[in-house]
Amino acid sequence: MAFRSWQAERDREDATSRHEPAILAGTGTLTLIDGLTFAISDANGDIRGGLDGLITDDTRHLSRLAARVEGAPIRPLGTALLAPSEARFRGVVAPGQGYPDAPLEVDRRRRVADGWLEDELVLYWWAEAPVMVSVLLEADADFADIFAIRGLETGPATLSTHVRTTPTSDGIRFADEETGLTTVVRYAPAPESRNEGVERWSPRLRRGEPWRLRVAVEAHDPAGLTSRPREACGIGDGRPNDVDVRSDPPDLARACRRSLADLDALSMPDDLDGGRRLVAAGVPWFVALFGRDSIMAGHQARAFLPEQMLDTLAALAARQGHVSNAGNEEEPGKILHEVRLTPRPWLGHGTTRGARPYYGSIDATPLFLILYGTAFRWGAPDAALESLLPAARAALAWMRGPGDRDGDGLLEYQPTGKQSLSNQSWKDSVNAVQFPDGELAEGPIAMVEVQAYAYRARRDLADVLRHLGEGRDAAALDVEAEALRDLIREKYWCAGADGGPGFFALALDGRKRRVASIASNMGHLLWCDVPSDRQAGEVARHLAGPELASGWGLRTLSRRMAGFNPISYHVGSIWPHDTALASEGLRRFGLDEPALALAGDLMEALALFDHRLPELFGGHDREPGDVPVPYPTACRPQAWAAGVPLQLATTFLGLEPHVPDGRVSLRPALPKNLRTLEVRGIPFPGGPLSVRVGREGGTEILEAPADLVVELRSAEQPRAVASSETT
Repeated sequence: MAFRSWQAERDREDATSRHEPAILAGTGTLTLIDGLTFAISDANGDIRGGLDGLITDDTRHLSRLAARVEGAPIRPLGTALLAPSEARFRGVVAPGQGYPDAPLEVDRRRRVADGWLEDELVLYWWAEAPVMVSVLLEADADFADIFAIRGLETGPATLSTHVRTTPTSDGIRFADEETGLTTVVRYAPAPESRNEGVERWSPRLRRGEPWRLRVAVEAHDPAGLTSRPREACGIGDGRPNDVDVRSDPPDLARACRRSLADLDALSMPDDLDGGRRLVAAGVPWFVALFGRDSIMAGHQARAFLPEQMLDTLAALAARQGHVSNAGNEEEPGKILHEVRLTPRPWLGHGTTRGARPYYGSIDATPLFLILYGTAFRWGAPDAALESLLPAARAALAWMRGPGDRDGDGLLEYQPTGKQSLSNQSWKDSVNAVQFPDGELAEGPIAMVEVQAYAYRARRDLADVLRHLGEGRDAAALDVEAEALRDLIREKYWCAGADGGPGFFALALDGRKRRVASIASNMGHLLWCDVPSDRQAGEVARHLAGPELASGWGLRTLSRRMAGFNPISYHVGSIWPHDTALASEGLRRFGLDEPALALAGDLMEALALFDHRLPELFGGHDREPGDVPVPYPTACRPQAWAAGVPLQLATTFLGLEPHVPDGRVSLRPALPKNLRTLEVRGIPFPGGPLSVRVGREGGTEILEAPADLVVELRSAEQPRAVASSETT
């Protein structure tokens, strides 16, 4: 492998990057990501096992890369995240006798690319007299599976016991005899000596003259899954994006720029079609294609990356279920849950190396149809809609058939495989579905938000069918959707106690009992336009109340419930996408006050997380001078957390296009902590839309597509299409 010019690479990225460098002080870990490859290290850039490593295609190819100078670890000064795939680590070596200040500075530059890691270690000597120092670098590989790194206890053995280490002329080669995976580490200059995996150099340093050590790590897979061509993926090589966000204060604009950079870094080529770009779900645990996550990220980024919707739909359609197989929960028409590239069959027989997806998701299929409808309204070409129509019909057939296990009109899940997820909605942890007293629900389980997705899926598919000349099928779907909405209101609505507001139950259990816990899921029903206006108002009182609204966002479970735990995964924590979706839904019903309050709280949390929201964080009460509590193993970046700032900007604009009808509607409203918002270059088939909104100065259309009518709606017209029932 040839070492590349750092300056040339930086010059290229400087011209295209949307990312603002971030200074990270103190200890902790840092993650770099490019497609299916990521690296986790400490504040020095050292990889020391545990959760650290260079991981690609779900396997850790480097478990150790640690540097020492003069026998001592480097003392960190600070770390700069220059881009999602590049970082710079500054440090010093503790001074010896006779030096009042540390004379030896260490500058370490790292970048990852798909299947690669490159390091440059530069030493600077600042004392007058020259000196000879000892530089030690230790590398190792264990080929651990991502599931083993995460600490899961089920499944086959995941730590290889057959790693062969072979020194080379300029480095070292690691090979896993079990899987055939290899890792090659190369150094320039070559090591002067080595002893039991530790490489040694003895440079002579002179004042102000840098000494450089370059390290290149390359992952290989005999199946051809790693070492994809660099030009096929990564930052700055793909999709131009001209959407520009400006805000006062600037936090939302900064977050949107970081979101776009993170979504770009999480993107990867589709192995079935190199022209498509897919979005991995999140680092470190979910660097893979997930149906639900990619769909939701596509919805969130619709005003910024509309092409992502069609890429996602096409990729999921290409992997849609065709047969019934209990081992990986595949069923005809079903949309996948995840595709893993690990060489070990964690998710059922045949799922190794992405050969077969795992389909254990109850909501990915209706969400697929919702994204299909969204792409239609945002101007997807008829040819694309028609090419996806067979997949859409198959998804509808699954909802009418295998997805409705008992024929009652609702979607239920019941795990069928030995390694299946026990819960299969977005709250998929083992304790996610529980009664108010903490008792776990037993399946088959019908989650409330899944029924709402199924309702909206039918409405959205009916709209597309009408547009494509399938009026009879569209009318039948409208009737079916209305019946489902009535059924949801009948089966899940719980009257409020002692004059309090009513709410929608979390789920129905296997005996069709209401799991009457108060949870954030009911916010998704507003997004899908399921409640009546009266019910929406009562739901809003819960979403805005202190039991669910923490001051940083929505708790996943009310703190009144017996099982509430603010640092749980799904029963009390805060998921930013969950809050953003509820805010968007509240605005659909004209409930702007609670919608903007929740969004404003989330924006303040966003600023404290350095404009990059994690997958989730603690659901503790906000107190004066407080900060959000990080969740210890949250992904960051994570796709549908990265999409939240983009979704908030779209929600604040109240932007709802219907390109086939020739119109774009806007109903702007800003939270109290946002004075102005300007979004320029929102792409539409007829040209860009640019809008400026001020809390005091109203709304200004800066430019509009030539063939679309821009409508400004008032607060009295909350939805472009009003609910048919207001009782």
